[in-house]
Amino acid sequence: MKKSIHYIYFALLLLVGWACTEEFRLTAEAPSVEDANFNFQPTAQSANIIQFTGVGDFFMMKWDLGNGATAEGRTVTGLYPLAGTYTVTLTVFNAGGSESFSREIVIDETDPTLLDRPVFNLLTGGLDAAEGKTWVIDSTRVGHFGVGPNPSVNGDFPEFYQAQPNEKVGSGMYNTRYTFKLENFQFIWNTGGLVYLNAAQGSQFPGAFDPGVGDLSAPFVSPGGLTWNIVEEEGRNPVLSVSSPGFIGYFAGGRTYQIVRLEENEMFLRFVDQSNESLAWYVRLIPAGLQVVPDPEPEPEPENPDVAFTLNDLVGPGKRTWMLRPGAGSFGVGPARGSEAFFPNGTDISGDRPCLWNDKFTFGRDGVFTYNAQGDIFAEDYMGLGAQGCVSEELLSGTAAAAWGSGTHAFTFTPGTATEFPKLTVRGTGAFIALPKAFNGGEYAAAPPRADESVTYDVIGYDPETRALSLSIDISTDGSLFWNFVLIPTSEEATGPQEPAPGAFTLQDLIGSGTQSWSLEPAVGAFGVGPAPGSDSFFPNGLNISGDRPCLWNDAFIFQADGTYRYNANGDIYAEDYMGIFGGGCQPESNLAGTRGPLGLQAPISTPLPQPLEIPQRKSRCAGQELLSPFRKPLMEGNTVKVLRVKMRR
Repeated sequence: MKKSIHYIYFALLLLVGWACTEEFRLTAEAPSVEDANFNFQPTAQSANIIQFTGVGDFFMMKWDLGNGATAEGRTVTGLYPLAGTYTVTLTVFNAGGSESFSREIVIDETDPTLLDRPVFNLLTGGLDAAEGKTWVIDSTRVGHFGVGPNPSVNGDFPEFYQAQPNEKVGSGMYNTRYTFKLENFQFIWNTGGLVYLNAAQGSQFPGAFDPGVGDLSAPFVSPGGLTWNIVEEEGRNPVLSVSSPGFIGYFAGGRTYQIVRLEENEMFLRFVDQSNESLAWYVRLIPAGLQVVPDPEPEPEPENPDVAFTLNDLVGPGKRTWMLRPGAGSFGVGPARGSEAFFPNGTDISGDRPCLWNDKFTFGRDGVFTYNAQGDIFAEDYMGLGAQGCVSEELLSGTAAAAWGSGTHAFTFTPGTATEFPKLTVRGTGAFIALPKAFNGGEYAAAPPRADESVTYDVIGYDPETRALSLSIDISTDGSLFWNFVLIPTSEEATGPQEPAPGAFTLQDLIGSGTQSWSLEPAVGAFGVGPAPGSDSFFPNGLNISGDRPCLWNDAFIFQADGTYRYNANGDIYAEDYMGIFGGGCQPESNLAGTRGPLGLQAPISTPLPQPLEIPQRKSRCAGQELLSPFRKPLMEGNTVKVLRVKMRR
């Protein structure tokens, strides 16, 4: 049977052709019943989902949707899964008073699919959860409460401020329980006797006081009988609302919350500050009773970051051009180096911001850094262009933000050390990599950028195989907020006469004054095997095994100017099964006699050496070159290639 909707007027009949009311009436004349009239119609999604629109437009319009839910605004949506008759009432307010108008709607058929919705099930526990689902503020997690810009600029997260674990103890925020039931859309608000408020809302709560953790707290007990409602619109985050006087987490004047994220064990909400609409607040909740594992303490700075990235890697044979790597994880902000947990949290936004992903950053051996915007930029409010998103670079011309356009600057590169990451510094008015507004210790709130400013980025990772370069910049004053970027090189490299690359390993380094003997360095990382050059993660994974295998560490590898190479086992060898010598470990070299294993100390073997021998490496570590395997052992098993690492000294 075709569904239909019927209605009965509870007020005076309206005159045909009644004129529209003025917007936001603030006169002393109270509104009339006609002013509170409204229209309604089923949505395309379902005949049981009804959209209501007030005929007039007032500064405050409150709805009782007749299904246990309430809402505010001129246009609202009501959900009616069950067949029945519902009385919907709109109350409008102006400076002269208020007036209400009611209509009755009839839902002909039950639509159980409207109750079995993912967002409802996650919020309430679903049809089988008779007692509903109870949520609490996730007090042990960084960023469980915070504030950011409205509208959002870099994503929906508390960009301006994130509360630390348990920072608001004593405010009442952590005592409150929020229970959502599917039955009659009940919202059970157990405040524990105390609520937490924005300072601008204190006048609404008698007895409000300073709890000593910022803003205000106030004694308050829920009157009961509250409800909840969720409105879902295609292309937008769901909106959760609760009836007055209820609120969730922190009262900033409103009771409507954008659901940024709703999962089985997490709900992340965003709501606009009603006393300052340029701000948006955030609260993060978890189910009550959930075994909470606090965020681990930030790891200390690594004693040895061990990022093998050099100036040669940056500039190539003369100059090298870099761009953001397409895909997720290449551009974001979070609480640690390499993190993008605040934004975009694993989402690939390269398609949303193509004008960022086509930017080119070129570094030359002459110390010149060039930025090429490729004709378009990603405009944000701080630039003062009156535009948002991808726009023509020409909009920068003649503005205070002009220095953030394409241009030439200077750069310096600082190699890494045992305790410091390599650093890349760009210098000049408006110089930046990937994001114009980010600088060390902060972000620009408005143009222009400071004159002749330098911005330094930590090189936190480099993959020599993919040439993915990971950069990080701390924009906080306490190491709590980092922008992170991953760049890859383009094919645009200048070639031509170049000076010898600093740190190249030459024949002279190998043979010294004519003959030079090498042996394994007695240290961590001198001998091992792993999935990449320089890695010993398969074995021994960071251990110093020189004391366990002294018969390897006393071996001598001798190179001479005439091309002769000699090996001297110094009387003992490290035996393994592949040699056909049983027992393993250090044994006399004489045990090799009569076997088909390694030949031990031999007469000179002529081996032509390349001229020159170029092995890229920092000169200070020439003793750590990956030159030779000191044993003859297969380097491939199945389809797995093993990369040997040996580190020798003279």
